[in-house]
Amino acid sequence: MKLWDAKNEQVAKGDLEQVQLERLQSTLNRAYKNVAFYRKQFDSLGIHPSALASVQDITKFPITTRQDLGDNYPYGLFAVPLRDIVRISSSAGTTVKPVVVGYTKGDLKVRDTVTARFLTAGGVVDTDVVQICLNPGLLNWGRALKEGAESIGALVMPMSLMSTSKQLMAMQDFKTSVLLTTPSYAMHMLGVMEAISIDANSLALKAILVVGEPLSADTRDRLESSFNVDVTAGYGPSDVMGPGVAFECNQKKGFHISEDHFVLEIVDPDSGNPSPPGKAGEVVLTTLTARAFPLIRFRTGDLAFFMDQTCLCDRTLALVSGITGYTGDVLTIRGVKAHPIQIERLLNGIFEAISPRFLVHLYKENHLDMVEIWLEMTDTIFSDEMKILDNTLRKLRQQIFQILGLQVMIKLIEASTFDHYALPSCGVVDDR
Repeated sequence: MKLWDAKNEQVAKGDLEQVQLERLQSTLNRAYKNVAFYRKQFDSLGIHPSALASVQDITKFPITTRQDLGDNYPYGLFAVPLRDIVRISSSAGTTVKPVVVGYTKGDLKVRDTVTARFLTAGGVVDTDVVQICLNPGLLNWGRALKEGAESIGALVMPMSLMSTSKQLMAMQDFKTSVLLTTPSYAMHMLGVMEAISIDANSLALKAILVVGEPLSADTRDRLESSFNVDVTAGYGPSDVMGPGVAFECNQKKGFHISEDHFVLEIVDPDSGNPSPPGKAGEVVLTTLTARAFPLIRFRTGDLAFFMDQTCLCDRTLALVSGITGYTGDVLTIRGVKAHPIQIERLLNGIFEAISPRFLVHLYKENHLDMVEIWLEMTDTIFSDEMKILDNTLRKLRQQIFQILGLQVMIKLIEASTFDHYALPSCGVVDDR
């Protein structure tokens, strides 16, 4: 298979390490000079960018967390003047403030290149018709995938808010050859096809590329056998970067890291020490080519492990496993990362004088992640004026959708339910 960027995907290890070192030195210097947050962090540890003598020395530098991203809203982590920014992407993040990412023209070209690698590795070529079906909370990813596919020369149907049956109608009428979606939505589409008697053989699909969620072996097998297509996956933190940080090739033996654009570490979530190949730890990312929004050792909250092997696809880029789990209380719902505390803040804003107890209930329905907010029914909340209560709950659903891009249901529950699950308010009942 033709590689999108053979020169850099098949580069010799020694040459790659030199490229990484030079780009990492440049990134650290730019962040120290232009980003007050990083300058303060470096100074507090008594370390200067000049201390970096090898790529492995990155472990001497401080960690960046999601809280740091929220605390520096909106432009605190930008390393270039606003006049050099040509695009701003904002996502809900998992803190009080949204995560705002800026791009220069050069940054967008790099993102297109990295995304195109993922797409090409999954079989996308310039004659393909590409259809993007993602949750509204992944709008930034939808834009990155659209522009990456367009850079290859493919015809693209961008993500849109259509019902699944309408998406399938478009897939038939437009002769879609590549579907870009989440694993759960691809399975949901399969269920809808069975319900409305659409034969997979009536489709022109040749490949499904999935993002946002872990792809299990069972799900891959079901999709490949039912659609008669190849299924490959891409990886990237949903609230910061687009997909393509790492990607599967046709061997499907792990995810190749775009090492010329990112340094990826796997560290013990508790100690922060490097995890050896084969042992799961937290994915920590450092950007090498992002000029507007450099990130130094960003803790993603995703768990994975390095794979100590070479790939038959001839890429020399290192391999990492798929995501095996998550750290902390951050939830991944249809590819969107969310924290129960975000829902708590919305509740407090709506009910003002009280802080109602609630639980987040997650479950599957037709292969899709579903979200229920179980709200304790108290005398204060429960009103004889049902119209007032209905309007309040509708407002809560609307705000959650606006902030997180997730459709939720609100269910009023008795206090005994909290006793049954022995969970505090803000707890999560995950039945997926």
